[in-house]
Amino acid sequence: MKVIRKILALIIVISSVSVVYADDSEGFYDDFSGLDLDSGKWLTAEKNWGGTVIEDGKSVDYNGGVIAENVHLQDGKLIFTGCGNLYDGAKRGINRNGTYRDNGKRCGGAIATKEYFASGSYEIYAKISPEFGCCSAMWTFEYEEDYSGDELKVTNHEIDIEFPGRDENNELSLSNCLCTTWIGEGDDEHKTASPYCKNQADSQFHTYRFDWHTGDENQVPRVEYYFDNELVYTSYEYIPTNAGRLWLGLWFPRYWAGTPDFDKTNFEIDYVRVTPFHEKGDKDQNESYPNGGWRKQNIVRGDVNGDNIVDLRDVIEAEKKTITGYVPNADVNDDEKTDSKDAGIILKSLF
Repeated sequence: MKVIRKILALIIVISSVSVVYADDSEGFYDDFSGLDLDSGKWLTAEKNWGGTVIEDGKSVDYNGGVIAENVHLQDGKLIFTGCGNLYDGAKRGINRNGTYRDNGKRCGGAIATKEYFASGSYEIYAKISPEFGCCSAMWTFEYEEDYSGDELKVTNHEIDIEFPGRDENNELSLSNCLCTTWIGEGDDEHKTASPYCKNQADSQFHTYRFDWHTGDENQVPRVEYYFDNELVYTSYEYIPTNAGRLWLGLWFPRYWAGTPDFDKTNFEIDYVRVTPFHEKGDKDQNESYPNGGWRKQNIVRGDVNGDNIVDLRDVIEAEKKTITGYVPNADVNDDEKTDSKDAGIILKSLF
């Protein structure tokens, strides 16, 4: 009888779990509770993009890429940390070839959904970084390489919301946002606008959303961009059709976002929501490199004693000593040490 009760209890638990797939009409949602990302929903990026510069006569990557150590959850918020030119801490950025750099300057963080989504409404409630030199962004992305012809053909289906933008005088502005649609990497395969969206560097959370229509008998293909629920721009050109992953992150562009003359800054997200439209213009993804550039190691945030479990023993360990140097899984408040502050956060997460 006890066995039967256990089986029935397990069935009830399983039936109450909502597994979200890309074609789930109820969509996708995360409010970032707990100490670590939901590994069933998210991938954490460890990769580099953004171009090169010449230093001491050699071509080197401009930035330090995005690393897992710059992504953490705290008080129900997803926090991306960006380390600027003045950063001199223990973190180390990553190069395009996968090697680690000797410093953490111009290094950010990013995550992407495991699932792929096509037409739909994409929304975050967030507080962008108030600094120039880095980019607070949300974007969809699907990338393919085709070598079947005489020349490489690249398909890059992407939709961007990126800060900072440019004002009417072409000056950097956090009251403007770059809104871009892509179907390829050529100059004639994408379009960028920089609409005015009011001051976003006011230390307040704002709603950022785009509604992506791939088109059907009732919808013209387009992307509508909303800021605090106000429609500020609609793109009708270069509208993607291929399902892509939703990315969120803070990264360091070469030149176009300004100079990152600061130590550290944050981009914070309270929640993310995707509501699929399932329009007839939707096409399946066929990414060339879906499994590359993600965190490989199993980091359990809050696991101070290294047993892959977060419990009261970790609270005690954090209280007992301050760990010098950088310990990613123990540093739950991202201050590059482990102490009583981390112990308090870990304890709170257990109840």
